[in-house]
Amino acid sequence: MFIQFLKNYFFVDSNHTFGCDDKAFHQSALRILLALTVCIFAVSEVHSIFASKPLTFLGVNSFYLVLLIGLLFFSKKHTQITAVLFTATLITTSFLLLTLSDQLDAKKYALISLYSLPLVIRLLFSFKASLIAMVINLYPFYFMTTEYLNISNPDTTPSFYFQLLTFVTLNIGLPLAVSRIFHTLESNTIHMKELYKKLNDNYALHEEFFENTGSPTLFCDQHGKLLKTNQLARDLLATVEKNDFSDTKISDWLSPIENSSKLFWQSNVAECTLKANTGTHIEIRRATLTKHNHYVLHLQNTTQLHAIQQELENTQQTNSRLAHFDLLTLLPNHRNFCRQVNQLIDKPSKHLTGAMFIIRIRQFKLLNKQYGKDSANKIILNFSKALQKNVSDQAIIGRLRGVKFACFVPLNQTHLIQKNLSAFINSILPDQVKVDGRPLNMDYQVGISYYHTDGNTAETLLEHCEMALEYSSSTEHLSYYNHELENKLIKEHELGLKLSSAIKNKEIKMWLQPQVNQNGHICSFEALARWKIDGKYVPPMTFIKIAEKQGLLSLLAVNLVRELVETLTEWHKEHIHTPIAFNLAGQELMNDSFFALLMTLVADKPWLSKMLELEITETSYVMTNPLIHKRLRSLSQYGFSIAIDDFGTGQASLGQLVDIPANILKIDRRFISPLPNDQRHVDIVKSTIQLAESLNMKVIAEGIETKEQATLLIALGCHTLQGYYFGKPSPMSDWTARNHEKAKELRMVY
Repeated sequence: MFIQFLKNYFFVDSNHTFGCDDKAFHQSALRILLALTVCIFAVSEVHSIFASKPLTFLGVNSFYLVLLIGLLFFSKKHTQITAVLFTATLITTSFLLLTLSDQLDAKKYALISLYSLPLVIRLLFSFKASLIAMVINLYPFYFMTTEYLNISNPDTTPSFYFQLLTFVTLNIGLPLAVSRIFHTLESNTIHMKELYKKLNDNYALHEEFFENTGSPTLFCDQHGKLLKTNQLARDLLATVEKNDFSDTKISDWLSPIENSSKLFWQSNVAECTLKANTGTHIEIRRATLTKHNHYVLHLQNTTQLHAIQQELENTQQTNSRLAHFDLLTLLPNHRNFCRQVNQLIDKPSKHLTGAMFIIRIRQFKLLNKQYGKDSANKIILNFSKALQKNVSDQAIIGRLRGVKFACFVPLNQTHLIQKNLSAFINSILPDQVKVDGRPLNMDYQVGISYYHTDGNTAETLLEHCEMALEYSSSTEHLSYYNHELENKLIKEHELGLKLSSAIKNKEIKMWLQPQVNQNGHICSFEALARWKIDGKYVPPMTFIKIAEKQGLLSLLAVNLVRELVETLTEWHKEHIHTPIAFNLAGQELMNDSFFALLMTLVADKPWLSKMLELEITETSYVMTNPLIHKRLRSLSQYGFSIAIDDFGTGQASLGQLVDIPANILKIDRRFISPLPNDQRHVDIVKSTIQLAESLNMKVIAEGIETKEQATLLIALGCHTLQGYYFGKPSPMSDWTARNHEKAKELRMVY
């Protein structure tokens, strides 16, 4: 206990790994020096009493002893003042002994005290103060060498060199050596602080990764003791009665089904049930075994899948079902579906007509990524149940693969009309399905073909449905097969091959269309992609749609962005500060590589965010995706201007205008072309401009072809105008030729 007290008293704040401040160190050093000095004077006091020293010596010694004890007492609250008083006492006493005492030993003690003064000051104050003390000590050194030593006398030469050695060692050598040690320790401390900060940052990052793995995850030792759990795991395992995971083991929460070993969590895969609810089945997958014999385990709730498997195992036709039915939905698979349809239409007594259609859940990839595999399976299962409930018993339903379902429905004369058949199909498709009690809006693509008219076998009808499915869109999600469709698909396939080559060879070029302000000056451009093949230009909507289907849209966007950045870099050097808007279909931002490219470009060229505007096409269905919103917010934080293109014609809503960090609103040309004669369109444009102003957004009107339209839009408060009236799109080379001559003009256009 006493030793711990001495440690805490003399080694102030010694338990801190980093961050021991100078005050604590100086206080610790001061206490040690004072304590040692007190001990010396206490010993001297005792010795004086027993040696019958003069009362004067005893009184002076007692005075210094009391003074030093007082300084030691006040060293905690008044460290700096105490250090100054201690130093002053040391200096004063040493100089008095040096100048007034006649005893040579006293002068030596005083001299040693003065020579030790730089070291004491370095411990209590700073290096500069120590240097000052070294310089001051030249006087006592000179005093002693001139008054008591005669260099010309050989007998005094050893004393002189001893004096010199003592002066250099105590006054210069030790303080400088200690200062060097302090400097090294301070540098190491700073370096260790930096390493400690990086370690903390990495730990926080790993903590975030662990918490957001997207699946319930546990971290345990080789004995199964839980060291860490993320929120998904806590939600999966916790019960009302027990939700404290500290000092528990995996075996406290889960029971193995087949693995009888007590160390079931060490297996690569283990099937378990919750102890609190044996009806809940959990699959454990061991991700990795670390060097420290710790395990990272991923959990998956397989209750629903287990129930399906159990149901199949309890039937006498398990093998047949596995071969002919979909395991998740229990619907006929592709082969069985075709067999059942062919059997129906081949019956001699059946003189029927019917419709075959393929249903594809459009946004399933996004749902799978957003909600996870388990919820995605629930979506498929609940959709299949709703579809079976809505159709008649005469209909045949099957699951082809993935998110495609096929349905063959016998038709009466009424539904041979496409309009009536479309209404019927829309009526049987559920608008919403529930996942974990939450309603989820559904979006579909449907390809349709007629029995007899478009084919006489299930296989042919399905093939034609697939062709029709390719031409469904977000606005027309029902598409019917026709004979011209095959030729169109063949041409589209050939065009797709040429497009792939054109994109890889960077044959798609950028054109610029000027955008002007209310005074008619060019204030920005919109970049438009143009592709010329066999002497003709392919419509942008055509080749962009093909690029999207072939998965080449991101590569095309990367090529065009790099081309734009090269031009903007040259313009930046030439002080041409005219932004260029680049149009994105939306899916490019779903691509991690393209998003990383934008972030890298703006990191390397901070000015680029002011020169490259990003237009998001509002008709793109990905506008509603939360990941798009998140990435747009990141780009906005980096300074990019975000524009919503074709506003009013697609997916945007007032709520999304708030969610998406857009600061520019582009009014589509279909609202501009009827101006100024159509009062209804005037009111729509006016309300749109007012909406944008309320959201602090800039408005751009496109498709302006007459002066009357331009004058009206300026009067309504439109900030920026674009259209053939001001200038048609032209190749970028027109603006960069002759050392960017045309771009430098930026002349008025009307």
